[in-house]
Amino acid sequence: MTVVFKELIRMWVTQKRRDFSWRTFFVGLILAVYFIVIILVMYFGLREHFQDRTLPFELPAIVPMLAVSVIPADLLMKLFWRRSPVEMDDYLRSRPVTQRDWSRFILLDTACGGLQWLLPLLMTFVVGLILPLWAAALTLVLTYSCVMVNALFQNCWRRAPGNQWTLPLVPGFLVWIVASYVVSIIGFVVVGLSGDDPSTPVNSAAVVWATLLCSLLLLMINVVAGVILNWYFTRLRNHNEEMHAPVHTAARSLGEVSVWSIEWVQLLRSKRLRVSFISIVVVFLLNVYLQQMAPSMETDFGLHVNPMLLFAIGFPSIILAQWVLGIEANFFSGIWTKPWSVEGILRRKYLFFCGICVFMTLLVIPAVLFMHMSALALFAALLFSCGVFILPFMATCLFSSRMDLFASAFFNYQGGNKQLNVFSFIMFVPMIIYFGAYYLMPTLWAHLVVALLGLLGLLLHRWYIHWIATLWFKRRYAIMERWLSE
Repeated sequence: MTVVFKELIRMWVTQKRRDFSWRTFFVGLILAVYFIVIILVMYFGLREHFQDRTLPFELPAIVPMLAVSVIPADLLMKLFWRRSPVEMDDYLRSRPVTQRDWSRFILLDTACGGLQWLLPLLMTFVVGLILPLWAAALTLVLTYSCVMVNALFQNCWRRAPGNQWTLPLVPGFLVWIVASYVVSIIGFVVVGLSGDDPSTPVNSAAVVWATLLCSLLLLMINVVAGVILNWYFTRLRNHNEEMHAPVHTAARSLGEVSVWSIEWVQLLRSKRLRVSFISIVVVFLLNVYLQQMAPSMETDFGLHVNPMLLFAIGFPSIILAQWVLGIEANFFSGIWTKPWSVEGILRRKYLFFCGICVFMTLLVIPAVLFMHMSALALFAALLFSCGVFILPFMATCLFSSRMDLFASAFFNYQGGNKQLNVFSFIMFVPMIIYFGAYYLMPTLWAHLVVALLGLLGLLLHRWYIHWIATLWFKRRYAIMERWLSE
């Protein structure tokens, strides 16, 4: 171990100590205990049910399948929350830090990261409840190897200086995923389904050795992929000492940006807005399709319509509409020097939110085509979301606070205040109207009432936004002084 590498480790430990937060620690501990309790409750509740039934396959054969099943979820988690360094700071560039030492340091930081251990430990705990100890240990090793390949792929992707370096990563990553899934599926078919007697004990020598052989093959694939990615990471360069030519960059000033494009720019570039928006989209879309796969759950509520449909279409816009001018409060001194009226800004924001609702509707169309969802229900939910669900939130501009666009979205209440929290309860009024219509009326009449209410809101949105803009203009000095003091 070189002196430089030891110094990098010392700096890394110092930074981890400084960044440690007891609040984050206790929040993570509470969530971990919460999930463990849920798993234990489900295990003890279903244990007697499964003890009386014979499964048509050998349970240990699912270990490789469980390991590769976490790859999509782990990749999504790293996309949202992992922000580990992949490039040296300017301070380190001036020191004798070789690319080999830096690559080894990044490999150590990646291997010790908390996100690399979260899913493997969770899967090991679950497997340990239903399978022998050797299967739980095997799950930990295989799952950790899979998430490490994900992390190394992300390191290479973030460090790659251009498309010529990122393009080779995509086919290589797809080849690794296909190979991993093929090996795990073949192992499950050969080991789990080929036995003549489904009641064979899980500790039988044949099952154990066959599962170990399949797991070893999967582990070898992951190790080879990890070695190749680490080698590729070492060869990447983002800093050329010999390049002396000036670099010309084009940056648009505020005067060259339209009011409409500001909405897209702040959503795509702001970490807080982007993470919250994507998380809500994924969660509610997944719930819509899961709910549509179980139509009996809809009738349990007496609604005869997907209960999550309204949230999937309207809630992503609500997440953004709860701030409204709280986002522009960061650069309002420049906005008010332009020939843009407050009413025009609010109107374009509303149209932007309606565009998001249309986009969410397009993502739900496959449920109409292939899962027997009512097209009338989808169209009525779209009109209701635009005309009734979103429109009241435009009034949050009257008491929104200045929010930090680049802070973390996890348990972050900055930008909120008492008035905003109280006003947020207004969303229950459209929800009561929507679900009440489907609960009290026949389905066709409910579609008609919900769609007409949404259409009425769309017709009146100009008058409503004009009234809100007039109130804001009367309070403009108090609002701006509050923004300056925040």
